[in-house]
Amino acid sequence: MSALAYEYDQQQYTAQPHGRRPRAAARARAAAKTRRKLPAFPGEDLFFEAKSIDNSMVVRADDPAQRKTSWRAAGAVATAAFIFTGLMLPGAYRMVAGKQVQELRLEQDQLQREISELRALEARHTNLKKLEEVANAQDLIDPAPQMVQHLTPRGAYAMNSLPSGK
Repeated sequence: MSALAYEYDQQQYTAQPHGRRPRAAARARAAAKTRRKLPAFPGEDLFFEAKSIDNSMVVRADDPAQRKTSWRAAGAVATAAFIFTGLMLPGAYRMVAGKQVQELRLEQDQLQREISELRALEARHTNLKKLEEVANAQDLIDPAPQMVQHLTPRGAYAMNSLPSGK
């Protein structure tokens, strides 16, 4: 912004239109000379040159205490990691166990629903009226009493027929 103001001031006081009076022009020139001129940018007369620095030949001095410090820091970090893991394991185990319990509860609810559906289906199919309808549909008849043969005669049980007689 200061550069634009500087250029505007230069044009205003140096360019004179033809219809201006000589005294006004002289006054304008005198005012332009007495006015303090600022540079367009502060520090524009300074110039910095950047030198390239090559550190490829520089070798760090060997510090025997640094190795010991590094191993101590690595040990401290590993110990902190083990302690942190040990503190987090019970919580993680509880979370996994809770998830398994929730899955088992959902599975139990599903199995109970299936059991109730199967019991209702069984009750529908074992209803005597339904069984009679199915038997009539398949031309099944009740056998006559003389056609029924019992495998074990009355009073003869497995314990009575042991060779030892006991």
